[in-house]
Amino acid sequence: MKALLETPFIGKFSQGFMNAFKYSYSNGFLEGINNKIKVIKRVAYGYRNFLLFKRRIFLIQNQVFQVK
Repeated sequence: MKALLETPFIGKFSQGFMNAFKYSYSNGFLEGINNKIKVIKRVAYGYRNFLLFKRRIFLIQNQVFQVK
């Protein structure tokens, strides 16, 4: 394992690799939400205003939103 961490590419990011195995934290959930919003944004071209776009995001995420 030590020899692998001494290679030029992996050696530069060795601390990140070790932390990935040591800790169980991941930003995968947030990346998924961000991807859904980007897809909605592409599909939503032509929505009348930002409020409708925001409502669509909440609807897709199964969250409750307040109508004003």
